[in-house]
Amino acid sequence: MQIPLDKICVKSGVLCDKCKAKIDSGKYQGWEVDVMRALLNLESNFRELKNASYRKSVIVGDTLYIVLDNVTVVSRQLARALEKELSSLNIRRIFVVPGSNDPRKLIESLLPSQVLSVNTYYAPDGSTYYIAKLPSNERWRISELEQSTKAVFKSLSGSDLYIEYENVTVPGRPRDLEESKIDKTKLSDVLRRIGS
Repeated sequence: MQIPLDKICVKSGVLCDKCKAKIDSGKYQGWEVDVMRALLNLESNFRELKNASYRKSVIVGDTLYIVLDNVTVVSRQLARALEKELSSLNIRRIFVVPGSNDPRKLIESLLPSQVLSVNTYYAPDGSTYYIAKLPSNERWRISELEQSTKAVFKSLSGSDLYIEYENVTVPGRPRDLEESKIDKTKLSDVLRRIGS
C-alpha cells in the first residue's frame, strides 16, 4: 500500500515537517491521515490493498469516497472494515473507488449505470467541463448519487461534471412504446372499462 505521506508519521499520528506541509497546503485534509492509517492497518487482510496507491478521499454529506489507484475490484468487506476503523469520522457509508485519469472510467466507477458517452467542453475562460450522457431509464437509480458524483469528480479532476439523460431504445422493444406516457383521461377510460 502506497500513501503520499510517510508511513511512520501516519502510523504514529505525529507528522514530520514534510508531511505537515502537505496537509497545510490543502493537498490533503487532516482527517485523511486517519483514512491512510486505516488502509495501512487493513493492508495485510485485503489483497486488493497490496499494490494499491492512495490518491484522495472526499466526504460528501455522510458518505466517504476513498479513491485508490492500481485497484480494479474492491470487495464490500473492505468498505465494511473501513467503516469500523473510521467510526470516529461520523460517516454512514464508505465507497472505495478505483482511481483513473480517464474521465469516463472515473464516472463509471462512481455511478451504478452505463455511461453512454462523455463529452469534453472547453470554456472561453480556459476551464474544462464534462457532460456525461446516461440512459434515462436509470435516472431513478442515479438521482440520489448525482450531486455526490459531481462533487467527487470536481475534487479529483478539478473540472465540473454535468449529467444528462437520453432515451435509449431497448432491443426488441419499439421506441414509441418506451417513450409513450398514458394521460389521465385515457387511464380513467381504461380503469372504467376494467371496473364494468
